[in-house]
Amino acid sequence: MSIEEVIDKRAIMELQVRYSMALDTGSYEELDHIFTVDVIADYEHAGQHKGIETIKEACQVALDPLTSSQHQNGNHWAVVDGEYATAGCYFTVHQYLENEPGGEHFSMGGRYEDELIRTEEGWRITKRKLVLLWSEGNSGVRFNR
Repeated sequence: MSIEEVIDKRAIMELQVRYSMALDTGSYEELDHIFTVDVIADYEHAGQHKGIETIKEACQVALDPLTSSQHQNGNHWAVVDGEYATAGCYFTVHQYLENEPGGEHFSMGGRYEDELIRTEEGWRITKRKLVLLWSEGNSGVRFNR
């Protein structure tokens, strides 16, 4: 593996981590530095969203009502082919909503599958697919709003 490929893979992994941090801190403007303007995100149970502004709005609507959320990523992978890449990682997200009837916790796990392009500003995600593998807890924490 060349040093350039190591640098590219690390940069892509950083995007995936920055995405999770942006969501958990409510820093949705940070998503402008992670996605392309015309990004397509398929969040499975939460629908498909086209364009960065739509994605920022969807994330805000889903996460702002929560008391807290914590996204954790692992097992990152990336295949770089010139100016394009496919990548992904596994995730676990814990969501907490204080005083929610039926329980205050909801957790999900799965993987993100990404397509990326190298831009003048660095790597950006052009497509993101969430593949949900499991969930547990009170889904009302996340889905009954």
